[in-house]
Amino acid sequence: MRDRKNDQHRRTATRAAGRPLDPNEIVHHKDEDKANNDPSNLTVEDRAAHTARHNKARGLSRLRKSLRLTQGKGEKLY
Repeated sequence: MRDRKNDQHRRTATRAAGRPLDPNEIVHHKDEDKANNDPSNLTVEDRAAHTARHNKARGLSRLRKSLRLTQGKGEKLY
């Protein structure tokens, strides 16, 4: 469960959007600095888009692709 007292970024994004945020919406900090709650640093995304953004940045999509390519060939990667 999220700590509501630290949700300043959600309150800022709600004011900027002019509407309540859906529970499935995530507020992303463009510069990755969670302390920077300037409205120009925040974007609202659905949970799937936010997860995909971070997975791509971490290179996880390449890892998953390599796992699919070796799957069923008797090779263990871990």
